[in-house]
Amino acid sequence: MNTLYKAEGRHATWLELFFDLVFVAVIGVVTHDLAHTHNGHIGLEQLLRFPLVFIPVWWIWMSHTLYANRFDKDNREHRLFSLVIMSLMVVWSTFVEDSLEQGFVYFALLYGVVRLMLAYLYWNIHRSPEGDIVFAKDVSVAIGFGALVSISSAFIDSSFKFIVFYLGIVIDAGWQIALRKKLNSRPIDRAHLVERIGLLAIIILGESVIAMVGSLDHERWNTMDIVSAATGFSLIGAIWWIYFDSFPILERAKRLTTGNVLIFTHLLICMGLLVLANMIRHAILGDLDRPTFGLLAVTGLSLFYLGKQIPYWYAFPPWRSAIVTNTIVCVSITVASSFLPKIEYSLIGMTVGMLVYVHLTFKRILSVNVEAFLDKHH
Repeated sequence: MNTLYKAEGRHATWLELFFDLVFVAVIGVVTHDLAHTHNGHIGLEQLLRFPLVFIPVWWIWMSHTLYANRFDKDNREHRLFSLVIMSLMVVWSTFVEDSLEQGFVYFALLYGVVRLMLAYLYWNIHRSPEGDIVFAKDVSVAIGFGALVSISSAFIDSSFKFIVFYLGIVIDAGWQIALRKKLNSRPIDRAHLVERIGLLAIIILGESVIAMVGSLDHERWNTMDIVSAATGFSLIGAIWWIYFDSFPILERAKRLTTGNVLIFTHLLICMGLLVLANMIRHAILGDLDRPTFGLLAVTGLSLFYLGKQIPYWYAFPPWRSAIVTNTIVCVSITVASSFLPKIEYSLIGMTVGMLVYVHLTFKRILSVNVEAFLDKHH
């Protein structure tokens, strides 16, 4: 069976869609921490655990997606391998809540096993008739070495183990970034990567709706519940609109050859959307104090704005000035809104900021011609 790489009319396979759903289920466990408050606060341990657990989950999803982007044949071997990874991730999710304490050993070991499986996939490409793929061996070594460093953290008793675990991720990711010139020998299938990342984003947006619906499970609704729900849905809708209205243009962006910019900025977007999902939930429930709510809101929206804007700033120089000023304006509105006297008012202010962002994007960015920076043969 031939590779799907840059095949005409290529779309995400049924397995990839299943893969996404399993990972979103795992992500749901990761973000479960942020749904619980203690006397109106979210504890420091909860806030720390979210990025520290989410990043390795995201990195596994992204690594598998990048491999499939270039080498997926949708054959029996690839399907079985992917299903095993998915099953391991389900088991891995059971150690998330205790990952900073006793569960860390299993958390680190399972992460390392999955990474070694991904390293094996690339090693097979190196040994196959496609052995002329000059970067396959390098990527395999990068993933494998990073995995072994992360696995070694399971045998350390002190808090230094966390540093060693994430050092493995940094080595893995940094090494692959350093290989960008070699990776250009087989550029990413842009259309496929944009579709896959977009599908992940819309599933995570769905998590926001699920969080909102779950928080509306009251015996009685008051006016502020309705205002918060309507405002929260408006915010989600505005994010969907501006994200997907401009996103397809990245399929033709000449400068996006390795995909690194899209990959790492979408870490910010995904984290931002998950934080916003819980922010909306707490706004409806009214179970969070204003400073903590403001922290979640400013963090979530700032991550979204930055993650959303950076790929366009990189790919389309004529848009850069407007992108910078638009981001400053919208983040400023978000920060200012966090000081309003009620959480519900703050949510309204932040939604207004997102609508301003939508307006400015259409008026000052998407109206500017960037044909010179687009691939005409798409």
